[in-house]
Amino acid sequence: MAPRTLGAVALSLSFLAACTPSPDRLPTPAKNFYYVIEDDAQQLEYLKLKESERQGFLERIGLWQQWLELPSVERDAVETGEVQVGFKEFAAHMAWGLPATVRDVEVRGRVVHYETFIRCTSGPKIGEYVRVNIDCDGTSSEVEIAVENGAVTELKYLD
Repeated sequence: MAPRTLGAVALSLSFLAACTPSPDRLPTPAKNFYYVIEDDAQQLEYLKLKESERQGFLERIGLWQQWLELPSVERDAVETGEVQVGFKEFAAHMAWGLPATVRDVEVRGRVVHYETFIRCTSGPKIGEYVRVNIDCDGTSSEVEIAVENGAVTELKYLD
């Protein structure tokens, strides 16, 4: 391939990469909603929407109603990532994204739902929550929540 053609291809690829929507460009809470959407195709669709179209999309997939059901203190905590015992499970998801692992344990005749979240403590994604610790490209720590009846009943910092 001629150098001039190779340069044009590289320029085209860099232009396409620059035009690819990124969740990191979204403001809070729009970015947080992106990380709570479980389906990859829906995530991509959400990224392509205009700001004025996002609420309707979130209503259609059921996330907007969950957001409105959060008390204002929990909605405020989503921005800071400060989840507390007593918060709704959805508040933890909005603050930290979907959990890396989930398990249900029967305790004294009731089922407790445990979710583990991974937070990058060093590297390029420091402070971010990821689904797999290798995504941190550095070190990570874990937070586990216990959930009963949709509410956080326990919060453990594992590292």
